Amino acid sequence: WTSVISYEGDQRYSMMAQREAWYEDEEATMERHGLLGGQQVITRRGASTEHDLIRRREQIEDISQEITDVQEIFHDFATLVKDQRVEIDDIESNIMDTKEKTDEALKEVVMASDYSRRKRNALCYTLFFFLLVTVGVGIFAYELSGN
Repeated sequence: WTSVISYEGDQRYSMMAQREAWYEDEEATMERHGLLGGQQVITRRGASTEHDLIRRREQIEDISQEITDVQEIFHDFATLVKDQRVEIDDIESNIMDTKEKTDEALKEVVMASDYSRRKRNALCYTLFFFLLVTVGVGIFAYELSGN
């Protein structure tokens, strides 16, 4: 915005300077040719000054409007930042909750793995025990039937 305002201001200043130079050239030309008297030059300068004052007032009003627009933009920007801060806080809270739940889930997976391993070991020991009992009963039955 600053560059736009500056550019427009530079253009206006340049136009004012050109117009003032033109008025001075015209007055000098008319005075040389005797077309204007002293009173007419003063009247023309007065009208030019009044016109410049009106134009400057309009420029000031334009700048005032631009400042109001910039103020509204900053206000909107502040509102967006405030709204986004709330959303960022929510996201941060959700990330923290997710991390805690992930840590708890990892502990449960480790416990489940340990439980599964112990269950497999118990099953193997039970099968081995039944195998020994079966072999023992088989040997005992063989000894009884062979004697």
